[in-house]
Amino acid sequence: MKIFLLLSILLLTIFFVLKKVLYSAKRNLFKDQAAWSNKDIKINYSKSKDTTELKKNHNYLKIIADESKLYLENEYREVEE
Repeated sequence: MKIFLLLSILLLTIFFVLKKVLYSAKRNLFKDQAAWSNKDIKINYSKSKDTTELKKNHNYLKIIADESKLYLENEYREVEE
């Protein structure tokens, strides 16, 4: 009876300690992800002819890719100047 009581106390202690360690590790692992999840991404849309034609097709991924390309090209030009 005493052995059963000691084993159950030992197992419960190990369970609660392990649970707390895993929770702490999970929280620290996803801490950076939580910091990025609330960030707003601002996309500046240009009034170019290419993007207005794409909006008619509702190909949003293509629109984002084209706008990103234009933005990166403009940033590259500014860095070179």
